[in-house]
Amino acid sequence: MSDTIQTTRVAIIGGGIMGVAAQFQLAENDWTDTILFEKAELTSGSTWHAAGQIAHAVGSRLMGWINKTSIETYKRVEAETGQGIGWHEVGGIRIATTDDEVDWMKSIMGVGKLLDLPMDLIGPDEVARVNPFYKVDDVKAAVRTYEDGHIDPSGVTLALAAATRLRGARIERHNRVLGASRKGDMWLLRTEKGDVVAEHVVIAAGSYANQVGEWFGLKIPSVSCLHHYLVTDTVPQFADRPELPVMRDNAFGGYIRQEQKSGLIGIYEGHVCPTVWEMPNGAPWDAENELFQADYDSIGDFLMVAFDKMPILAELGIKRVVRGAITHTPDGGMLVGPSGAPNVWLSCGSSIGLAWGGGAGKVLADWMVHGEAEINTRSFDPRRYGEFASGSFIKERTKDEFMRRHDTPCPGKQFHSLRPVKKHPLYDRLADKGAVFGEIAGWERPRYFGEVGEVEQIGWGHQPWHKNAKAEAQATRRAAGVIDLCAFAQFEISGKDAGALLDRLSANRIPSKDGRMSLNHLLTEKGRFETEITIWRIALDRFFTGSSIARAAPDFDWIRSHIRPGEDVTMINHSADWGMLALSGPASRRILSELTDADLSNQAFPWLSGQEIRVADIPCHALRVSFVGELGWELHAPLDQISELYDVLFEAGAKHGITDLGSYAFNGMRMEKAYRASGELTTDVGPFDVGLDRFVISDGRDFLGRGALLDRDPDWQLLYGELHADDIDIHGGEPVLLNGCPVGLTTSGGYGYSIDKSLGWLFVRKGTPQTGLNVRILNRDIPVTIHQDALFDPQNLRLRSEE
Repeated sequence: MSDTIQTTRVAIIGGGIMGVAAQFQLAENDWTDTILFEKAELTSGSTWHAAGQIAHAVGSRLMGWINKTSIETYKRVEAETGQGIGWHEVGGIRIATTDDEVDWMKSIMGVGKLLDLPMDLIGPDEVARVNPFYKVDDVKAAVRTYEDGHIDPSGVTLALAAATRLRGARIERHNRVLGASRKGDMWLLRTEKGDVVAEHVVIAAGSYANQVGEWFGLKIPSVSCLHHYLVTDTVPQFADRPELPVMRDNAFGGYIRQEQKSGLIGIYEGHVCPTVWEMPNGAPWDAENELFQADYDSIGDFLMVAFDKMPILAELGIKRVVRGAITHTPDGGMLVGPSGAPNVWLSCGSSIGLAWGGGAGKVLADWMVHGEAEINTRSFDPRRYGEFASGSFIKERTKDEFMRRHDTPCPGKQFHSLRPVKKHPLYDRLADKGAVFGEIAGWERPRYFGEVGEVEQIGWGHQPWHKNAKAEAQATRRAAGVIDLCAFAQFEISGKDAGALLDRLSANRIPSKDGRMSLNHLLTEKGRFETEITIWRIALDRFFTGSSIARAAPDFDWIRSHIRPGEDVTMINHSADWGMLALSGPASRRILSELTDADLSNQAFPWLSGQEIRVADIPCHALRVSFVGELGWELHAPLDQISELYDVLFEAGAKHGITDLGSYAFNGMRMEKAYRASGELTTDVGPFDVGLDRFVISDGRDFLGRGALLDRDPDWQLLYGELHADDIDIHGGEPVLLNGCPVGLTTSGGYGYSIDKSLGWLFVRKGTPQTGLNVRILNRDIPVTIHQDALFDPQNLRLRSEE
């Protein structure tokens, strides 16, 4: 081993498609002082054995953008370097054989419209015409795409590497990284050929990411799962004809395509998920181009269905079986972005590396270089997993995701493994009252209340639970409702410099008096949303904040990272040990007054203020705010006393008509009040894009992102719309059309149960007319009427009620 110490701005660990694409995109951003370390040859982990499909028929704008960016990147580097990428632009056909799948196909058409991806919704006759060898007896519909296909994994990785070297970056093959330690503000990496000091480290180590992460104190939620694909003998019928499109069919959980003049069948078993290389040992360091013995017993039934679907393959021999390890995460999404360790970034956990690599590399490079990406990245953020993601959770939930990855992704779809993951004290009491739960960041939150043991029906249209949510919303508007919001991020920030920290991070002023509270938007350096929090000033040097539970880890890390050296600031994360119940409705003051000595009048306890009170002798942070637009209080209390708090509220509220409130009704009431939520406040827009100009207080005061915010002329405007449909609502991500052309997309929506209207938020290009707009849902163009004010209590009289 040499004693030479190299220095670099970025060290990248891993030479598969994710690592090489990340290095290329960094070079595209003029970060060329980078070294990529690969212990063997490029692609020798999982990349080389990938089937290489890249599809446009996907279920979200984000994933469509990722795949489209990947294809565009790969084509560009081939043209630049002359290195062939083996791109077969044969298109694809995604089959629907059930009504839910047909609805999914229709929703996919909306993604195509948004991204200008050519695709058609076709029937069985057209499927048979395009692929005369595919059996269409049970086909109800299909999406046909034209500009996607499959690629040579090694060819495209080498093309990216060649383009990266041309830009001056370095790649070291056959040089394994052995460990890492902190050296001042830098990272010291030990490699087989000497030490390297790096400012940033990117973990793109695929199946090795778990053990590499341990060097940096990280637990990376990624599991290596085994996946089969098989190549048949030559298919005589493939001679002298154009290559067939890639066929995808949930009936056998996989895909069929041509491989030269042979057939290729890929299968994701829906009943078993073999895993390998589990921690604590992890993947063997000497593994290279590793494949595993085929397990025909596990895939046999699925293989027989595939043969039935394409009978010309049934009588042929199998000349090659590839069964390799591919990485998956508990929710199926990649891990791309900051890890939580200083200047350590992830680009791993990718189950579809070739389709995602180019786009993921761009997201990562933009995040590292510019502080944010051009598209909303929250679903990739590695910090989305909180402390609930234990080793057993990561493994079992990932296996669940792998086995269900070919389930139809209907709205409301939930995982069922390990439920409940995080069972707080109130769970059993709510379940006994018929709560039907949804999981959020490991916590259980009631979606609605039905019969005990009821299983939620899911789908794009109105479901049977619609009437339950309506009853809950109307009872809350009439009297009072309580919703369990124990899944909530709660921080205490104290010290003589706590106020200065929050003030310089917030686009609007923090509360200037003890007891007051405000809604605050924390921005990036580019003037876009990092997060939204409520801030309650308890005292000059003590603040309490609240935000979405899914943002608990990222928000805590982000705020803490901006504490300056020498500042007196202490942060405590109470998200795991404090809970919250929201009491809302015209009777809420009467109910709460029976349980506390505190003066709850408007004069003593005004709207947007907070107090430390006791409710039936339970210590509570009581905040007078309501996300449903009613007189109400958030009651934050120690989690071990939440059940007692719930009981006393219902005991006092029984004579007033108190009810349980689930998240579906809660969301509908939020939409009636035209309140923006996380779907609107994403990382690719800022306050001026979403009509929150009044929250930005910039006169004579500086805050993070101020200059960029004030200099930028928004490209978008957010509109509040009424959807003219009786049987379906906006879910978010649907295209907004004007004269049949896309001008934007929806962000979130729901049914306003108090006013019997379907409502939604629409992002459209600035200057778009506000009349003549339609939202395309399930391939239907549904008219929308734009409203300037909330449709329920636009003057906020109920929030300030004296009753």
